[in-house]
Amino acid sequence: MENALSFLSTTDAEYAEWCGQVMRSEFMLEAAESTAYAMLEGSVEDRKRAAKLADPVKAAQENHIQAVVGRERLRAQRKRAELTIEVWRSMNANRRMGNVT
Repeated sequence: MENALSFLSTTDAEYAEWCGQVMRSEFMLEAAESTAYAMLEGSVEDRKRAAKLADPVKAAQENHIQAVVGRERLRAQRKRAELTIEVWRSMNANRRMGNVT
């Protein structure tokens, strides 16, 4: 339980950074798509399709995916720590009530 509390208290800023990274990478992905789209010629659908396949867009997409994975990994670890604390609290409450030895 102490490890879970310590983990939660030391990862607040890291989690906020990952959330910010996801927002930044999302913006950069949209900017890369818009730039690629503007530089292409042809029908709207052809330009949309080609823009998604442009190398800068693929790189931005990969960066965004890595940011989301990092954030979700930390979110899952924090959730597990929260559940550990909740289980500990429940077990202690039951001990106080005499339900668990």
